[in-house]
Amino acid sequence: MAIDLTDKVCLITGADEGLGFGTARGFLKRGAKVAVGLLNPDKFANRLAPAFTMKMDVTKPEEVEAAVEQVVEHYGRIDVLINNAGIYPRLAADKMTFDDYKTLREINLDGSWRSCLAVIPHFKKQGRGVIINTGSITLRMGMAHLAHYESTKGGILGMTRGLARDLGQYGIRVNCIHLGAVLTEGEGRLGIDPEEQRIKLEEKQCLPGRLTPETVEPNFAYFASDDSQDITGQSLTVDRGWVHD
Repeated sequence: MAIDLTDKVCLITGADEGLGFGTARGFLKRGAKVAVGLLNPDKFANRLAPAFTMKMDVTKPEEVEAAVEQVVEHYGRIDVLINNAGIYPRLAADKMTFDDYKTLREINLDGSWRSCLAVIPHFKKQGRGVIINTGSITLRMGMAHLAHYESTKGGILGMTRGLARDLGQYGIRVNCIHLGAVLTEGEGRLGIDPEEQRIKLEEKQCLPGRLTPETVEPNFAYFASDDSQDITGQSLTVDRGWVHD
């Protein structure tokens, strides 16, 4: 049976393209009322009709708070937050300035924290709500040139577990999905050849092929749905069998 999200009001950050865009499109097909936070709404908003689109830079507290209020005003409530906004520049730790690191942390970790703080009062008032954070298997692997990125994903994991403990009494669930290498436009900007990447990954994964936003989306849908009503504080690894422990 397909996962049903009929009338679930879901806010997805960082949905301009890639994973966020794919998740938003999948949720719309499942009947959800989707709101998307975009860095460039003038460029990307028309790709996601009939989703409710708005400007949302997660590094700016005022934009995050305004976006959540707009969702509540437009739909009357908010049921699900997906913290997807993030960047993953590859650079050796000793080549990155602390200011560059702070910028990455502001987006990947602090942006998720801000978004959580903005929705929690609404969730508490409703007596229910779902937060889904986007993690990474790199946290468990210690991959080269990603120490800065891995540190933010470690924070995401701790935030997931801590918030689940704090918020469960209000009917709020918090979970995290740790992803492997998802094929998105971002790889191209990093200069990664898709065929070479596929070959490298298939040497490590149990399953051949690539993760895509479309194949990953059902996992977010499951955590967003009532089918996972007894699950909180947990992490799900979706990586085609790359990491084992």
